[in-house]
Amino acid sequence: MTQKNNEEIYKALKEEERTLSEKSVGWLNKAFKLKENYAAIGRSDGKVTFCDGGYSTALEGLQVFVFKDGKQITAYNWKIEDGTKNFRILYSTKTDKSGKIFFCLILRGDVPIIVGHAEDVEQETHYELLIHAWDTETGYIWVGDNRDGGLTRIDYLISGDMTGKQNFIENLIAQSYVQKTSKEEEKHE
Repeated sequence: MTQKNNEEIYKALKEEERTLSEKSVGWLNKAFKLKENYAAIGRSDGKVTFCDGGYSTALEGLQVFVFKDGKQITAYNWKIEDGTKNFRILYSTKTDKSGKIFFCLILRGDVPIIVGHAEDVEQETHYELLIHAWDTETGYIWVGDNRDGGLTRIDYLISGDMTGKQNFIENLIAQSYVQKTSKEEEKHE
C-alpha cells in the first residue's frame, strides 16, 4: 500500500520536483558514502545522521522552516527523543568548485514539500529556508533560497554542558529568522 501511495505521489509531482527528488536521492547516496562536496541528513542504521565529506555523526535535533514567497508554509522540529520511525526529512547538498551550495529538501507528508536549487533546475516559486541541526558537539545552520544565491552554511561549537541550553539556541534561531522575515514583509507591504 505504501509503495502504491508513493508511486501516486511521484506521478503527481511537477517535472522540476521529480528532478529535484532524483537529485536529492543521488546526492544523499554520495554523502552517505562520504564523498567530498556532498552532505546529507537522513535516516541510517536506526539514527538520524548528518554526513559531510569524510565525516558522519548522529544528530540530536533538527529544525526546518520553509517560506514560500515570504510567508512561512511549514516548520518541522525533531529531537532524538522522538525516534526515527516518523522522521520526515531528506536533505542533501552539493558544493561546486566555486563554493556555491546547491540543495534539495524533501519534507514528506500527505503532500510532500520539495524545495531545491541545482545547476539545471529552477523552481518558479521563490522559497527560503532555514535548517538548524545539531549533534553533541556541533551545530549546523543552513539559510538561503532556491535562487542564484543558494545556501549559506554556518557551523558552531557546543561547549560545556548544554543540558537545557539547546532549547535556548533553537528558540533564538527560530525567533530571529521568523521575526526578521515578518519585519521585512511589513516593509514591503
